[in-house]
Amino acid sequence: MQEIKKTFITGFSILIILLLAPYYLAWIGYDDGTASSQNTDLYKVETSPKVSPPSNEEPSPNVEKTNEVFRGGSAYEKITIETPLYSADFSNFGGGAFETYELKQFSGSWEGDSYVDTIRVSLLTNNSNVCAPCIGPEDAPLKINFNCSSSLGWENNQEVVLGTDDDLSIVCFHVDTEGNRYTKTTIFSADSYSINHDIVTSNPNEKMVFYWDAGLLNTEKNIFDENTYSGISISNNKEIETVSFSPGSINDRLENSNFNGNIDWVAIRNKYFVLAMIPDASIGITTGSLLGGSALELNKNNFYPVYTASISGGNLMNVKTYLGPLDIDQINLLDTTLDRIMNFGWYIVQPFSRGILWLLKFLHSFGLNYGIILILFAFLVRVVTGPLTKKSFQSTQKMQAVQPKLKKIQEKYKSDPQKLNAEMVKLYRDNGVNPLGGCLPMVLQMPLLFSLFLVFRSTIEFRGAYFFGWIKDLSLPDTIFSLPFHIPIYGDQVAFLPILLGISMFLTQKMSMSGMQGTAPGQQKYMMYFMSGFFFLIFNSFPSGLNLYYLIYNILNYLQQKSLKKA
Repeated sequence: MQEIKKTFITGFSILIILLLAPYYLAWIGYDDGTASSQNTDLYKVETSPKVSPPSNEEPSPNVEKTNEVFRGGSAYEKITIETPLYSADFSNFGGGAFETYELKQFSGSWEGDSYVDTIRVSLLTNNSNVCAPCIGPEDAPLKINFNCSSSLGWENNQEVVLGTDDDLSIVCFHVDTEGNRYTKTTIFSADSYSINHDIVTSNPNEKMVFYWDAGLLNTEKNIFDENTYSGISISNNKEIETVSFSPGSINDRLENSNFNGNIDWVAIRNKYFVLAMIPDASIGITTGSLLGGSALELNKNNFYPVYTASISGGNLMNVKTYLGPLDIDQINLLDTTLDRIMNFGWYIVQPFSRGILWLLKFLHSFGLNYGIILILFAFLVRVVTGPLTKKSFQSTQKMQAVQPKLKKIQEKYKSDPQKLNAEMVKLYRDNGVNPLGGCLPMVLQMPLLFSLFLVFRSTIEFRGAYFFGWIKDLSLPDTIFSLPFHIPIYGDQVAFLPILLGISMFLTQKMSMSGMQGTAPGQQKYMMYFMSGFFFLIFNSFPSGLNLYYLIYNILNYLQQKSLKKA
């Protein structure tokens, strides 16, 4: 009965740890979406999304009242822009806006209600009635057709192909009934995801807005995972705030939040891609921003957030947009703090995460497959952590050796805590035992282990990276067949690497627990089965690259422990 009670208490404690784990991960910089959204004074965001107000209520002020699209001004026209990096349809709507935007170097996207991994990544909705972006007066972006021309010609449905080092300049203008002229000059560079927007109005007292309500399309098959990483961020004097929501119905929304003051950038992201709007303070002072979001239906019973953002300024503005991958090398070219929205973890973990990502990319630059790199990386980490593991093992062995003497001291001085403590210290000193020696090496490894988890789970470098055989994408589970039903925690597919990983964990834990004193063998067995089974379940939905690394790491750890026991 006593053993059953101990086992029950142990299992219950593990359950509590598991329930609190998402909040701890969010604290160190990894947010799996189960913790509540951030809530700050600048962004009065509810912990759950709010439903849109009924249509008979008064519309919200400013940008919100322009949600009903109208046509006006010139005839609608669009051109297709082809660069080595992307293909885009660009129209004269709103001063020059994207309708479609497809990345040529990345594949996998939603087509209707199905995910197709062989087509190009599409970041926009193929909709001519959204602002991507629009310009106009601060209180009402001009959702009308402008007059446009370009440095390479402008005709409806014209295709413009930009070769390496080519640029394209498009000038769009509109004159309202009061004679105010609004002009936006958009400059594309063939070899960059960055696009420059110069905005000016003839009215010196007019405040202008640069407005985006197109959001970003979901690009990943795993909708929950994609929505977890999606969000909208704003930076002011390098202080960054992020808000997000995961809609459960078409009526869910993220309440509009106003931000007043100069801003460094505003960014809308999903798991692997980002739209960033970066104002040039030397051209015009930004006066604020408005953030919000609504829901769109991806397929039956699945919804994704569509975020809106704006940057307000004076009668003259310059805004650079970046619409492309969350690739650290590309992001660094922007010379901003935008890299901080990437999932590098808490500030203690970040140096490890950045160093690991740099090393992975460096090895890949020699033409090595990322799967081979992960295997080599597991060997490298074992070389680094091996001495710590050996030190921990030796310390544990010493602690086991003095357990009989320690029990006698505890029994003898159980009524005298001060004497007990003094005798325990003496025992440890005489036998060269450090009570923390078994734990300290593991604590030193924790930042490295957390950073490995963060980088391997979210880096775009593994997206679409083939290894061999059935492992066709290191950013996805290595599914060998799908199930006709969903199992909680486990998922609706069966992956092979987590099975091997679970076996390796079981063998390692069995070896670690063998010979331990002071713990009932039955309790050890239950704990071993529980932990191995639990990790087998949760790792089934993890990327195959992460599972490949941990599998090799565990095998090497098992072999080291086996050699230490023989020594």
